[in-house]
Amino acid sequence: MKPFDILHARPFGFTRDETAAYRDRILEDVRWASSGWIMSSSLSLPAHRQWLRSFDWTSEIPREAVCICVDGIPCLWRREWLRDQLSEWNNRLPAARFLQDDLMPNDANQIFRMEMPASAGSGMGVSGSRNITSRMPLSQLHDRECIVPLIAATKQKPPHMHDPSQQTASSVTRVKPAVSILMSVHNMRDTMGWSIRSVLAQSSEDWELIIGDDASDDDSLEEACFYSDPRIKILLHSRNRGKAIMMNRLLEEARGRYILELDGDDWLAPDTVRLLSEALDQAPEAGMATALYGWWIRTRQMGPVWKGTISSANPPEQTRSSRHFAQAHPLVPRMYRAASLKAVGGWWDREDRFGRIFEDIDLTSRLLEHHLLVLVPAVLYHRVIYGSSISQRSGDLFPAWQKSR
Repeated sequence: MKPFDILHARPFGFTRDETAAYRDRILEDVRWASSGWIMSSSLSLPAHRQWLRSFDWTSEIPREAVCICVDGIPCLWRREWLRDQLSEWNNRLPAARFLQDDLMPNDANQIFRMEMPASAGSGMGVSGSRNITSRMPLSQLHDRECIVPLIAATKQKPPHMHDPSQQTASSVTRVKPAVSILMSVHNMRDTMGWSIRSVLAQSSEDWELIIGDDASDDDSLEEACFYSDPRIKILLHSRNRGKAIMMNRLLEEARGRYILELDGDDWLAPDTVRLLSEALDQAPEAGMATALYGWWIRTRQMGPVWKGTISSANPPEQTRSSRHFAQAHPLVPRMYRAASLKAVGGWWDREDRFGRIFEDIDLTSRLLEHHLLVLVPAVLYHRVIYGSSISQRSGDLFPAWQKSR
């Protein structure tokens, strides 16, 4: 009898529907499989598959193990367990290709970890003690390093749908949080679920998330309500008025001493809230904190793909006035001291195209004319760029915006 069946379904896309379709294809293959173990061809490496075929790994597997990881990569699952998990799976991910990382058991005793000897790969270009994962593309390694920790941190908190009509002010925790995370969305149903999941993965729980739906005509409101957590509050606009006006409305509801912006197609690293708020705690003269950010490009087939690390700020001892913003590149991430933010009047409260495109640069330039900026030297935000976005299509309007200020 063959030791395992290999699933040949390939992940495609980043939308909620595409991930669900991929789940359904895997589930169908699992139901037709005859072996006791199932391997994914899209996540495991060719060297793993060749080695596992020839190695008597079955004699060492504990009875309670349902998942086998080789070199830290989940490669095999017990068929019955995988079938049951797929039948119930309904989570939010940045792309379909991360589904199998979300199928790791919560119980560490159910995971059997193996390391492929370097000698086993000698015929495949692996030398010395070099780990097989070093043969993975660099972008794929960064993908896993940035995304798998968020998946692991939130697997203990299964989501539950709830009725939007039940979302009231009384459902929000009464204790004032340190940080208010503000998210303005318009037609972001395919990405904002993962953004919210990154908030739930924070190492600090001293936050509230206030989501403003700016008259979306897709299922953005449904996505906002997907995670049932008393720290999440949802506001609605009946007419689309632009991000600046929505952010000012969210600011009115915010109770934290710090304000953190999060776009509905980006996500936070697990320590973002803790490290940025600590930086402002330790620098009372600063009105704003920022950090490094991960730069991702959205692709149609693979979803977000890692491109590199970017620092959009000067060293922390330097101020940034409006003259520093000579290009249309905002500071990312942006955590404000709430008192400083309100002192400069919040966002540019206008509905024209400039109020929808350069509202972030306008606000930070005004605020940093009066306050210092502190920089945390860590990647705390992940920014996804895609060519069809309004910000990417409107860069040539920046000179006109400068003249209009």
